[in-house]
Amino acid sequence: MSFRRTVITLMLAALVALGLAGAAQAASPSRLLAKYQPVTVFYPGEEFRPIPVEAFVRDSNLEAATSPTDWTIVDTNPTVESLPTASPPIWRLNQRDCFAGASLGDLPCYVAAAADEPGRVVYGRVARPGTRIVLQYWLFYYDDVYRYPFLPLGAIWQSHEGDWEVVNVVLSKGSRTPLFVGYSQHCSGETKSWTETSRVNGHPKVYVALGSHANYFEPGLHEIDHDCLPTQVIAFFQQSGLPLPADVTAEGPAAGPAGLGIDTIGIERVTPDEPTWIQYPGFWGELEYFHAPDPIGTVPFGTSPVGPAFHDVWKHPLATLATWH
Repeated sequence: MSFRRTVITLMLAALVALGLAGAAQAASPSRLLAKYQPVTVFYPGEEFRPIPVEAFVRDSNLEAATSPTDWTIVDTNPTVESLPTASPPIWRLNQRDCFAGASLGDLPCYVAAAADEPGRVVYGRVARPGTRIVLQYWLFYYDDVYRYPFLPLGAIWQSHEGDWEVVNVVLSKGSRTPLFVGYSQHCSGETKSWTETSRVNGHPKVYVALGSHANYFEPGLHEIDHDCLPTQVIAFFQQSGLPLPADVTAEGPAAGPAGLGIDTIGIERVTPDEPTWIQYPGFWGELEYFHAPDPIGTVPFGTSPVGPAFHDVWKHPLATLATWH
């Protein structure tokens, strides 16, 4: 081989290497997460924004179950680094100063507590099942107080501490082309093709429901999936002659990536192993409560949610998204 051909061959090899390196860099997890970070649109007057989990843990006691109905305090000053990563026992975090079963879910107390954390963050995860890349954006809200929209405020509500929601963007693994998205809604969610999804400068637009923080594709009134409503709840509304529960979304304050003229939300990447709090198997809060007019009053009705890694959409993203409507 001549010297000239050798030089050309080496130059071509270098260009190919640079191209591959550039493609790898462009497709790095952080770059992918930044490219498709959602824009979240909040209902006017929504009290909460997605915040770092550190604030919630800092305001909680760590408790362990000693019976189906009894809990004992294990740590009065937990940190995200000290949270347990295995069970048994069954664990929960319990806010020290607020009580989800108080009037209107003790909403003013939780709002004041959350206000101590000015940070805004979404937890980004990249999964690679089969021929797809699934970008997951997990949002943590300090509190959830759903307010039934068809009666005066306080007549019917549901409340629990610590609220986890997720937005999924599914890409082709080969071309990195966005294919469809999936937004969490209570026990389930909704999917749409990428071409049918409203976007802001290439970022999917998500309407966050007042109080419940369920995610929707457009503003308006959204009847909650009946599969997410316990049979007792459905029976109560039917016997009362009331519409079944619905979420409300509207154009309002927006937050998301920098450079869009909206409130900025940073991205913190998470994996199945890091940070260690992702492995915490307990509940992010005490019991869930439901309130209705007498004779029901305020009754415990379930638990606060578990963390991202214990949701089906984390463990089996494509299979779970396929079940969403």
